[in-house]
Amino acid sequence: MIARATIKRFRIPLTAITVFGTGGLVAVTVAIVLYLGFSQAAETTRRYWANQAETLINSMDSGLDAHLRPVREQALWVARDLNDLSVPAALDDYMFGVLAATPQVAGVAVIRPDGATRRWHRAERLAISEDWSQKPWFDDYLNQVETSRGPTWREPIFTDTLSVTTLLHDVPLRDATGQFTGVFAQIVPVHELSHYLVQTDWGASITPFVLYDRNQVLAHPLIVPDPQRISLPELDGFEDPVLRRIWTPDEADPFISRELADTQAAGLFFDEEFYMFLYRDIERYGPTAWTLGAYIVPSQLDGGEVERIRRAALAGLLVLIVGTALAVLAGRGVSKPITSLVAATEAVERGDFDAVRPVRASRIRELDDAREAFEHMVRGLRERRLIRDTLGRFVPEKVAASLLAGGGKLEVQQAEATILFCDIEAFTALTESLGPAGIVNLLNRYFSAMVEILERRGGIVTQFQGDAILATFNVPVADEAHAAQALAAAEEMLECVAQQTFDGQSLAIRIGINTGPVVAGAIGAHERLSYTVHGDAVNLAARLEELNKEFETRLLLSEHTAASIPQPALRCVGETAVRGRSGAIRVYTLAARAGREQSPAR
Repeated sequence: MIARATIKRFRIPLTAITVFGTGGLVAVTVAIVLYLGFSQAAETTRRYWANQAETLINSMDSGLDAHLRPVREQALWVARDLNDLSVPAALDDYMFGVLAATPQVAGVAVIRPDGATRRWHRAERLAISEDWSQKPWFDDYLNQVETSRGPTWREPIFTDTLSVTTLLHDVPLRDATGQFTGVFAQIVPVHELSHYLVQTDWGASITPFVLYDRNQVLAHPLIVPDPQRISLPELDGFEDPVLRRIWTPDEADPFISRELADTQAAGLFFDEEFYMFLYRDIERYGPTAWTLGAYIVPSQLDGGEVERIRRAALAGLLVLIVGTALAVLAGRGVSKPITSLVAATEAVERGDFDAVRPVRASRIRELDDAREAFEHMVRGLRERRLIRDTLGRFVPEKVAASLLAGGGKLEVQQAEATILFCDIEAFTALTESLGPAGIVNLLNRYFSAMVEILERRGGIVTQFQGDAILATFNVPVADEAHAAQALAAAEEMLECVAQQTFDGQSLAIRIGINTGPVVAGAIGAHERLSYTVHGDAVNLAARLEELNKEFETRLLLSEHTAASIPQPALRCVGETAVRGRSGAIRVYTLAARAGREQSPAR
C-alpha cells in the first residue's frame, strides 16, 4: 500500500515526458529548419529586391537612351548628307524636315568656320542668320568640335531664343577630302527630360531623377520650364528634400548592395519613413557624367517584407510547440512564394514574358499583395509590348490606343462621321516633270504639313492614295463637333498650301467634305492589317472633291455637313447630280472663298 501510494504521488504526466524528453531534439530540429527556411527567405527576398532595382534602373537607362539616341543618329545622317554650306539659307526646307523627324530637338544650327551661322527653330518655323565670329567663345568652341571624332554632347547652355536651358549636341562637318567645313548643332530643352520622367508611369512610390556632375539637377518631376533660370538648379537648394541627401545617406550599404551589378544603393530616414536610393553613373552624354537614378519607399512597394518575416518568426514559436513537421511546412510556406516571385521577376528582367509563370498564391497577406502587385506590373509591361507589336500593323496612333484598350482587338465601329477627301491638282503633270525622287520628296513634305493640321483638329488619316488623303472625324475617337472640325482643318490646309511651297513647288489642292454613316474597322491579312472606313459617305466626299473642277472651287461640302455646322459662313453654290444617287444634291463652300472662286450657276 505504501509503495503504491508513493508511486501515485510521483507519477509523471505524458505531456511532461514529451516536452522534456523530446523537447531538446524538437527544439534543435525546429531551429535548424527555421534557420534554413528563413535564410532562404532572406536570400530570395534580397535577390528579389536586387532584381527589381536593376530592372528599374535598366528601364530608365534604356528609356533615356531611346529618347536621346535619335539626336545622335540624326547628327550622323546629316553629317554624311550635308556637303555644301555656301548658302545656309538654301537649307531651310531641309532643316525644317530634320526638325520634323526629331520632336525632342527644339532647334538646329549650321556654323561655318568663318562664323557665318544660320539657326532653325521648331517654334513658328523660325530661321535666323547671324555672324558669330566676334563672340569670345567662338574660336575655342570651333576648335573643340573640329578635333572631336564624331557627335558629342556638350555642357548644358542657356538659349536666349527659347529662354530655357538646353542640352547641346554637335558634330563636325567635312567635305569629301576630309576638310573641316563647319558644325551641325542641335539643342534639346532640359525640361523635355523631366517631361519624359513624368510621362513614364514609374509608380507612386518611385521618384526618378537625373543629376549632372553629381551636384546639379538635370531632370526631375518637379522641374518645369523657367525663363528666369539660366542654369541647372543646384542640388543643395533643390525643392526635393529627400534628393538633397543622396550624398549624405544614413546607410551607405543597404542590404541589397552585394546583389547589385552596375547599380549603387543607399538609404536614409526622413519624416519617419525609410527611403532607398538606386543610381548609376553614365558617361555617354559628354565629358561630365550623368547620375541616373530614383529613390523609392520600400514600405509602399514591397507589401511589408519586414513584417512578414517577423510574423514568420512568431509562427516558428508555434512550430516549436506542435513539432518539427509544422516547422518544415511553415518554412516552405514562407520561402516558396518568394522563390516563385523571384523566378518570375528574373524572366521579366530578361524580357521573356512567355516564360513568366503564374506566381503561387499565398495565405500570407503581404506575400499575396506582392503577388498581385507583380502580376499587375507584368500586365502593364505586356500591354506596352502589345502597343509596339501592333503599331506596325495600325498606323494611326489613336487606333493603336483603341487596340490597347481592346486587348489587341479592334471591333468594327458603325457611326456617323465626317469624311474629308483631299487631292492635288494637276498631279500627273507634276509627277512627269519632277521624276520619282522629286515627287517622293514633295509628297513627304506635303503630307507632313497636312497630317499635322488634320491631327491637330482631331482627324485621323486612314489612307494615302497616291497624292490623295482620306481623313475621318468622329471615328475612331468620338467628337461631337466633327463637322466643324473638318471644315476648320480644310480651311487651314488651303491656307497652308496657298502660303508655302513644298520642296520648292507651289501646289493647289481640292477638298471634298461629307457627313454620313460609315463602317470603320481593320481589313487585310493576318500579319498586316489596315484601318479604313467604308460607306456611301466616303464615296460622296470623293465625288465632291472632283466636283470642284466643275464649280471652279477649292472646297465643297455636302448639305448634310453644312447643316451640322452652326455658323453662317457657308454659301450654297448650286445643285448637281452625283453618279450613284437618284436626285440632285446641294453643295456648299465657304462664303469668304466663294467671292474669290467664281462658280458657274446651277
